[in-house]
Amino acid sequence: MLKYQTKIAKFTGFHEFAEFTSADVGTIDSGLNSVVLASDSESVLFPLNEPTTGRRKSQIQTFLEQNEGPGLQHIALKTNDIFETVSKIRYAGEELGGFELMKRPGVEYYEDLFERLGNRLNPEQYVKLAELGILADEDEEGVLFQIFTKPVGDRPTLFIEIIERIGCYVNLEGSQAEADMELLQRPGCGGFGKGNFKHLFKAIEEHEKTLKI
Repeated sequence: MLKYQTKIAKFTGFHEFAEFTSADVGTIDSGLNSVVLASDSESVLFPLNEPTTGRRKSQIQTFLEQNEGPGLQHIALKTNDIFETVSKIRYAGEELGGFELMKRPGVEYYEDLFERLGNRLNPEQYVKLAELGILADEDEEGVLFQIFTKPVGDRPTLFIEIIERIGCYVNLEGSQAEADMELLQRPGCGGFGKGNFKHLFKAIEEHEKTLKI
């Protein structure tokens, strides 16, 4: 799996942080294998993806063809307030010609989300997630909010991810200001949106159909 993983780990000094397979994706089209590498401090995370065989052409294979080889598929940018950030992105996209966001999930997604996350989120957060079309996932320590733009060019290649991670703060003796706690949040808090893979890849595939790829 992942032909260049060892070489990339060697020249970057990164180590393996997480791993996913096609069984984690949940669509017939977008089979993939993925390994996440991390820097020594784990402040930089570097996912490596490859398409799996034996299925219809996945969006990973489409990326390779449209990009004419391996390359950068997406960049994840962290925010401390995803609701404010996405509100501004949506305004800019509609009024100023900024980034366009992927298709919003249906009502059933947010009904299922409440079943999955329960009281880990408050009612206001559930309302804002649905209002802005933001996805959410969790691990044993924290929660991840995430949303994706459509490809930024005229081909289904590079897109941007906006994330906010909640929880996983390191406890120190004595008082700790919120600003300092942010610097001590565990990398990967809330996971990598494994519970949202199906929704993300379906959205990408639907967008590719509009481009007649």
